[in-house]
Amino acid sequence: MNWFRPICSISLQNFRKWKYDYRVWIALLIMLVFVHSYTNGLSSFCDYVNIKSSPWIFPFLYTQYYVKLLFFFPLILIFSNAPFVDNNELYVIIRSGRIKWSIAQILYIIISTAIYFFLVILFSIIFNLNIICITDEWGKVLNTLANTDAADQFNIGFKPDKNIINLFSPIQAMWFTFLHSWISGIILGLIIFLFNMIFKGFGTFISSIVLVFSAIASKELSLVKYSPVTWSTLNYLHIHINDNFPSYGYIGVFYSVSIFLLILAIVLVSKNYDIDKALKR
Repeated sequence: MNWFRPICSISLQNFRKWKYDYRVWIALLIMLVFVHSYTNGLSSFCDYVNIKSSPWIFPFLYTQYYVKLLFFFPLILIFSNAPFVDNNELYVIIRSGRIKWSIAQILYIIISTAIYFFLVILFSIIFNLNIICITDEWGKVLNTLANTDAADQFNIGFKPDKNIINLFSPIQAMWFTFLHSWISGIILGLIIFLFNMIFKGFGTFISSIVLVFSAIASKELSLVKYSPVTWSTLNYLHIHINDNFPSYGYIGVFYSVSIFLLILAIVLVSKNYDIDKALKR
């Protein structure tokens, strides 16, 4: 427990910096704009059919290939200044040691990503409270949007996938979409952290390429199995016998190996990380 306490303290200090970090506030503002923009048409449709919607919007919010870029971009912005060094960081590293410091930063990335996607879920509901009805079913509205072209007619920014509706319960779809988005975001954050320690800004560049590649993979389906960010929505997973999308076993191994290797590399690189040089950049 004594070993873990400084790790928690360092991570908590990073969250305290949010109060003054313009990147975080801009990123959250961008996210809120996107959530509102891609869900506000739902109100018009509900008023037209005089039926309220279930709150299970999140699994379909960024299933379209280019929209995924928009929702993951703010997360890259939040982590763009990794490894989060400032004038006090040298003192923190001396007190805690480089390994504890690097683990604390990794923990910060993990928790921050969870908070980000939780806020996406939360505001997809809050922005539509006037037309939402609490139910444990998908509901008539989402089923209608999935099986008709009403989403296009009413300029709704998302379109429910009928395969997801048919094969998953709302709670399952919400959980798995959150889990896959969370892990994908963690991978992007760890990439930024690792490569920014090697050369400032390089990690942000690499993670941006990974994000753009996910949009390409969403169009060129043969590339889906190489793009973990693409798996953040359930419409690119192996849920039908005849599709060629990656299976849960493949995805689980890929996620586990990727995160393990990234964390191992971060710990090793952090041992020789020149924080004095970083502060002068």
